[in-house]
Amino acid sequence: MNRRLPWSLLLASLALNAMYAAVAGVLVPAQIALASPDSKETHLAMVMTASSLLTIVVHPWVGALSDRTRTRWGRRTPWIIAGAAGSAGALVALGIAESVVMIALGWLVVQPLLNVVEAPLDAVLADRVPIGQRPRLSAFYGGGAALGLAIGAGGAGFAVAHLWSTYVVLAVVLLATMVLFVVLNPEPATHAPHRSRAPRLAWAARDFRLVLVGRFVLVLGHQLVMGYLLYIVMDRTGRDAEDAGRLVTLIVGVHIAALVVGAVVAGHRVRQNRVRWVLLSTLVIALGLTFAVVWPGLGGLVAYAAVAGLGRGMYLTADLALMLDVLPSSGDHGRDLGVLGLATIVPQSLAPAVAGLVLAATGNAYGSLFVLAIAGVGLSALCISRVSSQVSSSP
Repeated sequence: MNRRLPWSLLLASLALNAMYAAVAGVLVPAQIALASPDSKETHLAMVMTASSLLTIVVHPWVGALSDRTRTRWGRRTPWIIAGAAGSAGALVALGIAESVVMIALGWLVVQPLLNVVEAPLDAVLADRVPIGQRPRLSAFYGGGAALGLAIGAGGAGFAVAHLWSTYVVLAVVLLATMVLFVVLNPEPATHAPHRSRAPRLAWAARDFRLVLVGRFVLVLGHQLVMGYLLYIVMDRTGRDAEDAGRLVTLIVGVHIAALVVGAVVAGHRVRQNRVRWVLLSTLVIALGLTFAVVWPGLGGLVAYAAVAGLGRGMYLTADLALMLDVLPSSGDHGRDLGVLGLATIVPQSLAPAVAGLVLAATGNAYGSLFVLAIAGVGLSALCISRVSSQVSSSP
């Protein structure tokens, strides 16, 4: 493992997750709010639900294809570059969409192409990092994800008034970062035949299933709030989309600082007892969500951002190390991490649909989203608590 890998993984993870947070969390909701102000919740739910169906297929499929790819540039590199180039072009096109239909079509192209980048990038961590160094590298990768989610949402919130320019900047950043990553970390040529285990054997691994379900329900709960953060701020403050976007930047700024602290703490402390650290982080996230329920107004959102951000930073580091521990087959890192990756990507896409139904049933009572998020965190903790002691004590 070369010395450039940790920092380049952090930057690549940051750039990729900034795309998800900026586009799915702020820019597409803002575009839909402008195109259909009276039905924005319903239309956003429809768009994100449709994109999630593509994600379920594309993410593990690309991971499996990258496992089998044999080129002079390695297995993962061609997919990372092709996905980044395609995503950049699609982002620029999405920036000029004005109708709900065109916005939907744009996101239905952008999200699968981002998956083409993410699936092989995830596999790099499992391919090239020795077991003993995985917690440290997970801190870099998870910290990059945490920073990317926060910076993407915060920066996009500030730039809602300049949609097309923001999309162009995102496209350039994504492509440049991925090119830099593959240049700094050249992958050896692959020529040996691929040996794969049947997918049903991977799914038969109990700990693999528990970690997947645990992350799925936690991310779903988290995204019920983050996916509607712009609308929540508008509801609690009475501001319009542009002013609320600036407040989102403030909230996410607090979140960034807390995420960094959480990731640093976990990166230094997570060595053994990965399960214990995952459970501790879920408890902190639940506490932050509770603040938002019992403390109305902007103050509750700021408290949520700080406390849940701390837990989220810890979680992204500890849970990623745990995911790598439970991979059932060394020859199928791309495919199996692609399946585990669905526990992050699909909830991000499904959350607007779930939230839309809840808001329709409760008369747009946004506090109900925080209550559901707490329930998701609790269910996640129950799943992780059942992971075997051998995995929990991984060195």
